[in-house]
Amino acid sequence: MLGKLAKWLRILGFDTLYSNSWKQEQLLRCAVEGKRIILTRNTHFIRRIPESVPFLFLEHDSYWYQLGEVVRHLGIRPDPHRFFTRCSECNFPLEYHTPEQMAGKVPEYVRNTQDLFACCPGCQRIYWSGTHRRRAEEMVKEILSQAGNTDSCY
Repeated sequence: MLGKLAKWLRILGFDTLYSNSWKQEQLLRCAVEGKRIILTRNTHFIRRIPESVPFLFLEHDSYWYQLGEVVRHLGIRPDPHRFFTRCSECNFPLEYHTPEQMAGKVPEYVRNTQDLFACCPGCQRIYWSGTHRRRAEEMVKEILSQAGNTDSCY
């Protein structure tokens, strides 16, 4: 239900666990053991959350507005130095490699035009600074401006 939101929280550098296959009991256990905040849109589920477990019920359907809700209601301050430091798919912190280390792993043109690559030790996804990153940076700026939180970021 909140997969796109999880992806964008990771892009902002926040440690964000997500699985659309978890049962509610698993989610509660994960929140308690990991001292995490549950984000949900499920009105039936919030009735089952113990008072000791923090949660945020998200009003909006769109991840765009959900991200603004999270930033606003939880008072988090996105730090641009942490942007793009986690795998957007599986949440692992990214490891950085030189072009020489990427021989045979990325197209030759990309390897020759980039100075640094970020690799996920979990899913093996490889990231580099291209047009997709610039578009994502623009989306982050727009989302955070909608949340009224740009002063801390740019």
